Amino acid sequence: MHIHELLSPEHIILDLQVVDKFQCIHALVDLFSPTLSEQTLTQVREAVITRESIMSTGVGQALAIPHGKTEALAESFAAFARLKFPLEFDSIDHVPVQLVFLLVGPHSDHRNHIKRLSRISKLMNHLEFREGLYQAKSPEQVIDAIKQTEQIYF
Repeated sequence: MHIHELLSPEHIILDLQVVDKFQCIHALVDLFSPTLSEQTLTQVREAVITRESIMSTGVGQALAIPHGKTEALAESFAAFARLKFPLEFDSIDHVPVQLVFLLVGPHSDHRNHIKRLSRISKLMNHLEFREGLYQAKSPEQVIDAIKQTEQIYF
């Protein structure tokens, strides 16, 4: 259930430029297009946007964790973006977002979905970890930072 195991370099964008949080969500969901069908992508997109419309997933400390569950998925997927410029995300601390983890999974896997969301949130509480994400020069360095931090704290 490690977060780094859900990520691949193809699911990471560094210095993404978007104009709003929904464009950010679309860009992250689009990263799954080589793996998922167009119909599944549409259902994933709808699940994440519906969840975001209910309440912002901007959780503070310049982090957002847009997420959703759908019957269209048999397994969980994650994507990550570091934004080039901070983006208004209606965060609970009113701080613009610059780090975005997208988590999507099967509707039936509620327990693991919540555990993964919690793990991402706990990782982000560590200043050194966040700094590592800001300084990463490649998707592989992002995955390494996540893996190293998970090994220490989990």
